[in-house]
Amino acid sequence: MTTPEGDTPTSRRGGSPASQAIAAAPSSAARLRAEELAAELDRTHGISADVHELASGNAIVSVYRGLLAYTDGENFWWTSPELTGPGDHPLSAALEPAAAAERLAEHYAILRTRPAISLLDGELPLLADAILADHVVPR
Repeated sequence: MTTPEGDTPTSRRGGSPASQAIAAAPSSAARLRAEELAAELDRTHGISADVHELASGNAIVSVYRGLLAYTDGENFWWTSPELTGPGDHPLSAALEPAAAAERLAEHYAILRTRPAISLLDGELPLLADAILADHVVPR
């Protein structure tokens, strides 16, 4: 579509058609599921979460320090902050965003009671470590 002057129009927000095409690029199934989970966390629990797509094709929903939910586009899984034994954190999983959000909200509440420094001691996964591990090719 062109304007009467023959120019290619830009959006009302000022973006060029090229930037609009880039923004409209299709997302992976994992990213879409991660975004569903992030939206559910926000809508039902008031928890703001970030979504990060990984080179592996999986995506991460960063809920809180040490609380990362992974998805492959079908399932969600994360490390629970609840200890089952000395230093033993069980893996939690869910199939649907609503179920994952409910349990993640419980785990979020547990982690919010802990001092931030205790979350950095390496027991639970950190976002930077997960992204680095996904992007580094072992030699």
